[in-house]
Amino acid sequence: MKAAVGHRRSVHAEVMEYVIPPVRDMLILGRKAPIGCIALRRALELLINSPYEHIEIAEDDILSDILVRSSLLRRFPREELIRFVLKDIKPMMGPDEVLHVTLDVKVQIQTRVDEIAQAG
Repeated sequence: MKAAVGHRRSVHAEVMEYVIPPVRDMLILGRKAPIGCIALRRALELLINSPYEHIEIAEDDILSDILVRSSLLRRFPREELIRFVLKDIKPMMGPDEVLHVTLDVKVQIQTRVDEIAQAG
């Protein structure tokens, strides 16, 4: 079928490499998300070497689960992470969504030299 005179069609496509892992730090699942936590955990296990921790959010009408890279929980305590998600991310989320979250966690350590000498 030919386009009518005076009509133009164009296609713009961006092609890029699929990045593995598709999840860097954390996924937050809504209560009515189209994919469940078990299916996502299985997919992550197949695609990613680093383990993810499952945090279930009970009795919440919006959030269901958090899948977070286990290594992050060594720098960001579990309860603080849950509070952060509930306070700062939940208001932006609907129950049918799955959000991918990238976290930039920095820990500052300050110690006195004489404390190091006493410990050694």
